[in-house]
Amino acid sequence: MFLKGKLAFIYGMVALGVFGLTDIMFLTAFAEPKVDISPTCGPAEPGFNIVINANGFKPNSNVGVKFVGSDSKIPLYTQFDTNSTGGFNDVTFADDLKADHYKLYLADDSNSDGVFDIGAKRVYANVTIPCEK
Repeated sequence: MFLKGKLAFIYGMVALGVFGLTDIMFLTAFAEPKVDISPTCGPAEPGFNIVINANGFKPNSNVGVKFVGSDSKIPLYTQFDTNSTGGFNDVTFADDLKADHYKLYLADDSNSDGVFDIGAKRVYANVTIPCEK
């Protein structure tokens, strides 16, 4: 009788562990930051709007957005407030950018200091100026 109770306890703990691990895996998968931008290219002069739709960041916080050129310089930096689900849909104006292939990096910047938070997951989208013909 004691053995049956012990086995039931062990099986229960294994089941709890499996379900707990499954929950963690699903939550982590949904928490990955994602970004979509439009357009992905633009004219060299005089600048253009880029619509940014982002999700998966810290809720009710700030996300830093950096344009990084092929020379690793950052000609533009801006930030956006996230909503209660960690997302935002907003527009930024891409001006004073020379012809280049840029990576538009996004990551949490909770204290708005212009530096991505330590350990923050980064995502990027490609932006080309000017559009290739």
